[in-house]
Order: sequence, then C-alpha cells, then structure tokens
Amino acid sequence: MNNNIIFPKISVLMPVYNTSNYVSKALDSVLAQTFTDFEIIAVDDGSSDNSMEILKDYSIKDSRVKVFQNEENRGVSYSLNHALRHASAPLVARMDSDDIMVKDRLEKQYTYMQKNPDCVVLGGQETYIDENDKITGNTKYPLSDAEIKRKFFQFQPIADPTSMYNRLKIPPEVFYFDESLTVAEGLDLYFRLFKYGKFANLEDSIILYRQRQGSLFSTDIKRTFKFISMVRKRAKKQYGIKAPFTAGIINFSQKIITSILPLRVAVKLNDIIKKLTVKV
Repeated sequence: MNNNIIFPKISVLMPVYNTSNYVSKALDSVLAQTFTDFEIIAVDDGSSDNSMEILKDYSIKDSRVKVFQNEENRGVSYSLNHALRHASAPLVARMDSDDIMVKDRLEKQYTYMQKNPDCVVLGGQETYIDENDKITGNTKYPLSDAEIKRKFFQFQPIADPTSMYNRLKIPPEVFYFDESLTVAEGLDLYFRLFKYGKFANLEDSIILYRQRQGSLFSTDIKRTFKFISMVRKRAKKQYGIKAPFTAGIINFSQKIITSILPLRVAVKLNDIIKKLTVKV
C-alpha cells in the first residue's frame, strides 16, 4: 500500500446521458469552484450523442476529471453506483450533467460539514433555469434536521443535485442507489440514512437546476409517483420510519391527482400542493 497517496476532499459524482448541449457548462461550473480539492467522477450511460467525447476532452485538460462509461444504457442509479465505486474522497457530492454549480457551492458545503461532523446529508437551495439559462424560480427548502425529516413523506426536502454525503458516517453496505428504481433513488437513500446522522440544507442557492421540456416528471407523473409511493411504503415497513399524520393526507391527494386527472392538470395541482408544504 502506498501511504503517500493524497486523496481529494470531495468526490463529485456526475451521471451523463445525452446531455451534449449542457455537459460542458456543467463541467466548467465545477472546475471553476472556489474550493479546488475535488475530483469529478463522470459516468457516461451509453449516450447516443457526443457526450462521451466531450468528457474525454475534459479529462485530458484537467486530471481531476475522471471518465468512465457503461457498456449500455443502465439508468441513473447504476451510473451513480458506478461512479461511487471510483470515488476516493470522504465527502461525496451529486451533480447533474445539465445543471450549473454555483461557484462557491463546494466551499460552503465543505465548511458546513467540517463544523457539523454529525451531519450525514447536506443539501441547499436551487435556482430554476430553463433550457436557455433563464431564471424561472427558486426554492426555500427547510433547514433543520427535524423539519427536513418530517417532510420526506410529503415531498423531497433535499434536492438530489444539491446533496453532499459524509461517507465516513455511512456503512458501505448502506451507501448505494437502488438500481431497481428508475426514479426516487435519492429518496430511498435518504430514508436509509435517517439513523446515521443529521440532515441539513444551506439557506443559499448552490445549484442552477435546469428544467427541460419532456423531463420524466412532467411526462410520466403517474409512473413517478408510483415509485415514490413504493419507496415511502418501504421506509415505513423495512426501515421502521414513522410517517407524520399529515403525510397520509398529502399522499392520498397525490394518489388521486395522479390516477384520475389529465397530465397537465395533475402537474399543476401537484405544484399547488407542494407549495403548501415546501416554499417554492
């Protein structure tokens, strides 16, 4: 064993699939961070565009960019696990390949984690942008551990693209993304991590989250909520997490909305219900 190896302080996991129009901006935003002691683990998930070529170019220019490729399209959970196997840092951050990282995100999250060693998951606020980088909105997720954990049976109060994990507090057999889930993989992991430490959100926006037309949520809301409902049931039955009473009302409302209403109406009503519980 070589004891002289120096590992980075943060590993940034970036699954990539057909985002050649955006991935350069995503990578540039990470490489421009005020905190520089990190590695990017980018996994191309069998893209049919030139995303992989772009990733290779960046890996040649900057040794912090490490690129891997799935032999075929396997989904986001598989890609995240693939990246996680190559991650060497004690802190692990997620990053979507079509988003833009605010320049001091990693610095703010690293500083918070150092000051709060009992924190196992740290998120932050998002600023929504469209396909042309125009700002369309922002979030106001709860900040405290208690409030965040109460919200998980209603909506997801930590946004996946903002999440940072303290892997020193997580047993290796617990830190994985369920590959049977095509959505809600982050939600499932959060529930598993409840007992390993505190959750928190920064009050600042740390990600410009790109909302693209044809996203999975807007085009297949029924299927999305099917997986979310399944994960919530798993949390109660397998992970022993007790849901607050109000969560039952919210879940019932979401079930009705997604099962009988037209897609456009369902998405709008879900947004209204979300605003009642998470300020957006």
